[in-house]
Amino acid sequence: MDKGVTILGAGLSGLSAGHALARAGVPVRVVEKEPYVGGLAASFRSGAFTYDLGPHRFHSHNPAVLDHVKGILRENYDCRERRSRIFMWDQFFNYPLQASNVLRNLPPSFLLKAFADYVGIRIYNAIRPIPDDCFENWVKNRFGHTLYQEFFGTYTEKAWGMPCSQISADWAAQRITLFNLWDTVKKTLFKPKNVPRTYVSRFIYPKEGGIGAISRAYAEGIREGGGEVVVNARIQRIDVQGKRAVGISFTARGKEYAWPVDQLISTIPCTTLLHYLEPAAPEPVRRASEGLNHVAIVFVILDVAKERVTDDHWIYLPSQDLTVHRISEVKNFSERNGPKDRTILCAEITCRKGDRIWNADAGFLKATAVSDLGKLGLVQPGSVGRARIHRASHAYPLYDLTYKRNLDVLLSYLDAFENLKTGGRQGLFKYNNMDHSIEMGLQMAETILSGKGMDHRQIASERRYFG
Repeated sequence: MDKGVTILGAGLSGLSAGHALARAGVPVRVVEKEPYVGGLAASFRSGAFTYDLGPHRFHSHNPAVLDHVKGILRENYDCRERRSRIFMWDQFFNYPLQASNVLRNLPPSFLLKAFADYVGIRIYNAIRPIPDDCFENWVKNRFGHTLYQEFFGTYTEKAWGMPCSQISADWAAQRITLFNLWDTVKKTLFKPKNVPRTYVSRFIYPKEGGIGAISRAYAEGIREGGGEVVVNARIQRIDVQGKRAVGISFTARGKEYAWPVDQLISTIPCTTLLHYLEPAAPEPVRRASEGLNHVAIVFVILDVAKERVTDDHWIYLPSQDLTVHRISEVKNFSERNGPKDRTILCAEITCRKGDRIWNADAGFLKATAVSDLGKLGLVQPGSVGRARIHRASHAYPLYDLTYKRNLDVLLSYLDAFENLKTGGRQGLFKYNNMDHSIEMGLQMAETILSGKGMDHRQIASERRYFG
């Protein structure tokens, strides 16, 4: 295939690009290291169950992207109403927050302290402004210390495994939709006219096949268009000459492959991509790449002998006394994901690749998850059957205080290759959503096809909430 497009990574971004190119008659080859397509948006079968890796809801403020995904799924989707909660102070709160729920469950003394802190920080900032130089200061400046500690800091430090003072303020700007405490009160008491993404209650989800039905439909379309999707592939190197990628070598299906490259799209982690390039990148670029890290997740999938454990799609667990930071119940996304008399819970534990949690065996991880959920009164040890374990080493890009500087160095180097595009969550080291990844893939394909359109890197690049 001397003329065509080679795509690294069969996540939503790579597959959407490949699907659009294949439909336009362009020869497409997709190379994926896992034995399945979809990345973190994959689904798995286990007996009568279909399950996802954590909660996934598809919604978009871009009507074209929403219609596109509906078309990909054809009639295989339903519209759902989001149900999620957060467990704090030994009780459940609706999430997003609702005024009646908060006022009923929080003690008056806490509410008074929170408002006093908010007024205090506003006065202090009027005299001596505190810079928004990290996640902790960004939140405290807008909500005060009390709400920061209880609603933001505890969960964030648990999920990221590092102090909030070491996390970039970019994370807050992109993941907290509310401007300050007063904005919270207004949006809790009164329905906003322009609904932020965190308040979007309706989403679409496949009737059958889990969230991975989207990726599988893309892969099927690529093959129908004459393209190829190779899974279980292990890249050995990417040959470059000057400012062009010219070839890729990998192993798959027990064979070694060496493909020429015309156009290359990479949606694998940009740090991993750099590692494959030969000749190697200059030392300053390699050093910058080494400064970019990821939060890993271990997914503990529990088979529970109960029709349903909760009515929630997912529940946040910020308590430091619990190891699990979030649970989800896939049958609540679609009743067809499991039999009537049993359910599956997905318990997520953040960690770092190679640490104690990452290397723990299935027995320990199951016991930990069952113990945590037992403390919440959600499961009994005897009701839990087999546990399945999935590990994701590149779950969240780690927005530490130096990530932006290192990322700029790395992407500037990759940008210099005239026939290489990097995109998607992993390719751009960006914690964006499913619709953003799909939109990036479609835009990369459009640029290759017509040489026109917006830069795909501008998608989800605003310093504003897009969670």
